[in-house]
Amino acid sequence: MSDEKRDISRRKFLKLSGCAAILVPAAIIATDRAMAQGKASKDSVKYQDSPKDGQKCKDCQFFTEPNACQVVEGEISPEGWCNLYVKKQ
Repeated sequence: MSDEKRDISRRKFLKLSGCAAILVPAAIIATDRAMAQGKASKDSVKYQDSPKDGQKCKDCQFFTEPNACQVVEGEISPEGWCNLYVKKQ
Protein backbone atom coordinates (compact mmCIF):
# COMPACT_ATOMS: atom_id res chain seq x y z
CA MET A 1 0.00 0.00 0.00
CA SER A 2 1.45 3.37 -0.95
CA ASP A 3 1.80 6.25 1.54
CA GLU A 4 -0.73 8.29 -0.45
CA LYS A 5 -3.46 5.65 -0.11
CA ARG A 6 -2.62 5.24 3.56
CA ASP A 7 -2.94 9.01 4.12
CA ILE A 8 -6.31 9.11 2.39
CA SER A 9 -7.58 6.21 4.50
CA ARG A 10 -6.29 7.91 7.63
CA ARG A 11 -8.08 11.14 6.69
CA LYS A 12 -11.32 9.31 6.00
CA PHE A 13 -10.99 7.46 9.28
CA LEU A 14 -10.43 10.68 11.20
CA LYS A 15 -13.37 12.38 9.48
CA LEU A 16 -15.67 9.45 10.21
CA SER A 17 -14.45 9.24 13.79
CA GLY A 18 -15.12 12.94 14.27
CA CYS A 19 -18.65 12.57 12.93
CA ALA A 20 -19.30 9.58 15.15
CA ALA A 21 -18.00 11.47 18.17
CA ILE A 22 -20.57 14.18 17.48
CA LEU A 23 -23.51 12.01 16.41
CA VAL A 24 -23.43 9.41 19.18
CA PRO A 25 -23.71 11.90 22.09
CA ALA A 26 -26.38 13.81 20.15
CA ALA A 27 -28.42 10.61 19.82
CA ILE A 28 -28.06 9.91 23.53
CA ILE A 29 -29.17 13.45 24.41
CA ALA A 30 -32.16 13.19 22.06
CA THR A 31 -33.18 9.90 23.69
CA ASP A 32 -32.88 11.40 27.18
CA ARG A 33 -34.99 14.38 26.16
CA ALA A 34 -37.66 12.14 24.67
CA MET A 35 -37.80 10.13 27.88
CA ALA A 36 -37.87 13.31 29.94
CA GLN A 37 -40.83 14.61 27.98
CA GLY A 38 -42.92 11.64 29.08
CA LYS A 39 -45.11 12.31 32.11
CA ALA A 40 -44.59 10.70 35.48
CA SER A 41 -47.14 8.26 36.85
CA LYS A 42 -49.28 9.35 39.78
CA ASP A 43 -47.82 6.55 41.92
CA SER A 44 -44.22 7.57 41.24
CA VAL A 45 -44.85 11.14 42.48
CA LYS A 46 -47.11 10.10 45.37
CA TYR A 47 -50.09 12.00 43.91
CA GLN A 48 -53.15 12.38 46.14
CA ASP A 49 -56.52 14.03 45.47
CA SER A 50 -56.28 16.20 48.58
CA PRO A 51 -53.93 19.05 49.56
CA LYS A 52 -50.88 18.54 51.75
CA ASP A 53 -49.74 21.19 54.22
CA GLY A 54 -51.73 23.84 52.34
CA GLN A 55 -50.13 22.93 48.98
CA LYS A 56 -52.61 22.31 46.13
CA CYS A 57 -52.11 21.48 42.48
CA LYS A 58 -53.98 24.63 41.42
CA ASP A 59 -51.21 26.66 43.12
CA CYS A 60 -48.41 24.70 41.39
CA GLN A 61 -46.54 26.00 38.37
CA PHE A 62 -47.09 22.68 36.54
CA PHE A 63 -50.89 22.69 36.87
CA THR A 64 -52.89 23.29 33.68
CA GLU A 65 -56.55 24.34 33.90
CA PRO A 66 -58.98 22.73 34.25
CA ASN A 67 -57.56 19.39 35.44
CA ALA A 68 -54.16 18.50 33.95
CA CYS A 69 -50.49 18.66 34.82
CA GLN A 70 -47.46 19.28 32.63
CA VAL A 71 -45.42 16.58 34.41
CA VAL A 72 -47.91 14.06 35.85
CA GLU A 73 -50.10 11.86 33.67
CA GLY A 74 -53.86 11.57 33.88
CA GLU A 75 -56.61 13.75 35.29
CA ILE A 76 -55.42 15.97 38.14
CA SER A 77 -57.61 17.49 40.83
CA PRO A 78 -57.04 21.22 41.44
CA GLU A 79 -57.18 20.32 45.15
CA GLY A 80 -54.64 17.49 44.74
CA TRP A 81 -50.93 17.33 45.58
CA CYS A 82 -47.76 15.44 44.60
CA ASN A 83 -44.11 15.58 45.58
CA LEU A 84 -43.23 17.59 42.44
CA TYR A 85 -45.20 20.57 43.74
CA VAL A 86 -43.58 23.94 42.97
CA LYS A 87 -45.45 27.07 44.05
CA LYS A 88 -46.40 29.43 41.21
CA GLN A 89 -44.32 32.60 41.10
